[in-house]
Amino acid sequence: MKTWLFALLVLPVMGLATSAEEFKTENEVTHFIEEVETPSELKEVFQLDGAWRFEPQGGMDEITKELDRTGVIIDKVVNLGKKIWTVIENGKPAVNVKTTYANALPLGVSRADQLEKFSPLQFRSVRRYGVNLYGVTVYDVTYTLVHRFGGQYEGRGAYLESVTVLPQHVEVMWGYKLDFFVEKVSAVNIGTRENPVASLALETTLNVSTVLQEMRLKNLHEFRGDSAVVNSTEVK
Repeated sequence: MKTWLFALLVLPVMGLATSAEEFKTENEVTHFIEEVETPSELKEVFQLDGAWRFEPQGGMDEITKELDRTGVIIDKVVNLGKKIWTVIENGKPAVNVKTTYANALPLGVSRADQLEKFSPLQFRSVRRYGVNLYGVTVYDVTYTLVHRFGGQYEGRGAYLESVTVLPQHVEVMWGYKLDFFVEKVSAVNIGTRENPVASLALETTLNVSTVLQEMRLKNLHEFRGDSAVVNSTEVK
């Protein structure tokens, strides 16, 4: 897919951004992105649904064997959650998307409640939409990036929990199909051996298509164990 970059938008951490033209694809759809306020209802529902997700979503046998062999290694950061999942499928939120997440914890830990001092849930909502040559909005989607940061193991480190993407609002023009995926998750230590700081990179793809054309919009979101900030960049 050929794209022409018109403007680079850096979303602020605090406050709300105004709409900004991002780029135009070869089918003459102009894409926009803006940061929006997270509805209080979404925060409340997410809290009630049990955002503390202690159970690992990987293979328990593998985790238990690793724990038996090594014990806890605080400077080795791993993701016990998902690495790939669907957020929106064919214009609708995926089933069980509210209980799908990633994390960045010390190797050997099998449950997030072995850590303490996690922050309250952090929310950052983003709206993306595309307008064609006739001024018609062909897709309009709002999603929220969620995480907890600052978790410590025996008083050390800064780790991440409940990292996920929640769909809020999806509208697609007739004849268009919209899918939204988390395609890759990686967790590393960007601190030191003595004071580890977890970093989790989460790559998303927003795929908007017709029977003739396809638009793939990729973003890389970085979550840090020592910060409420989520840094997002376009991936070409």
